[in-house]
Amino acid sequence: MRLRSSFIATSLVYLVTTFHHLYGAAVYNTPWRRDVGLNGGIILSVCFFLLYLYNVYKKRVFLILYIAISLIVFDLGIGLFEGLYNHILKNIFFFGGMTIAKWRCFFPAPAYEIPDNFIFESTGVLQFFMALISTYYLLKLTSNKKP
Repeated sequence: MRLRSSFIATSLVYLVTTFHHLYGAAVYNTPWRRDVGLNGGIILSVCFFLLYLYNVYKKRVFLILYIAISLIVFDLGIGLFEGLYNHILKNIFFFGGMTIAKWRCFFPAPAYEIPDNFIFESTGVLQFFMALISTYYLLKLTSNKKP
């Protein structure tokens, strides 16, 4: 049950970030954002395959690889960097009154957009909170109990 919950949480991080980046690619005419969905899908497939191998062979190495990949890519990469830095901090600094010149030092164009689209920004922020949930389930997998 814990394996399933963890994979569902990881998959939800992937789905939120894929929607976020596809939406951003369309709204801001930045086609390079579309690559996040494809690359993330490949990595999510690897995670699924590792859990499958763990279920079949019961070798802990497959579980450890799943945890490491999911933690690094989905929880740290997407959650901390994409959600927390790219959106939460970006919005706090922007709406908190930081001058545009200073703000652009931390968030240069074209990678960073002025926060002017509620859907784009809210799904960006949501990535962080989804990654927290995913991290919670990964931590449950590392306990001494059988996953």
